[in-house]
Amino acid sequence: MTVQHFIDLFQQYGLPMMAAVFFCEYLNLPGFPAGVIMPAVGILIGQSQLNLILSIGISIAASLAGCLVMYAICYYGGAPLLTKAFSKSPKFHHFMDRCHDYLEKGRGRGLFVCRLIPVLRTIVSIPAGLVRMPLHEYVVWSTAGIAIWNTILISCGYFFSEAFLNGGFLSFL
Repeated sequence: MTVQHFIDLFQQYGLPMMAAVFFCEYLNLPGFPAGVIMPAVGILIGQSQLNLILSIGISIAASLAGCLVMYAICYYGGAPLLTKAFSKSPKFHHFMDRCHDYLEKGRGRGLFVCRLIPVLRTIVSIPAGLVRMPLHEYVVWSTAGIAIWNTILISCGYFFSEAFLNGGFLSFL
């Protein structure tokens, strides 16, 4: 999928579509890469009448909702469910181990750090649920990390939308 494809979808379906995409992205569903989606949302906002602050707020709420679903699945389903789903993925287990280390060392602060690291930011809900991190702590630290990540990527697309659309960033390659 290209940036233009996402822009076309967002123009057609607006903020509800954006919320659904962010929800799915934080559920770790394949095909929803944040590096494309979030700047594309920013570009759309920059090219439309949508409000930047409202859009970022919706992105944070939808992202947190996706994280909470994954957290609940792991909290209540536990390790047997994950072992069955991901038993053949050594790469996934490597990332899980990294997240678990951050959570062990820093609890909420470790969760926050994971929310700012690509790949770890979306899968950290899994070990957080498995170690049964208190919900309040999970929500507070997740919201802080999600807010920073989403705001930076969406704002990048928004403030540089003309350069993205005109190919201005291609001159750096």
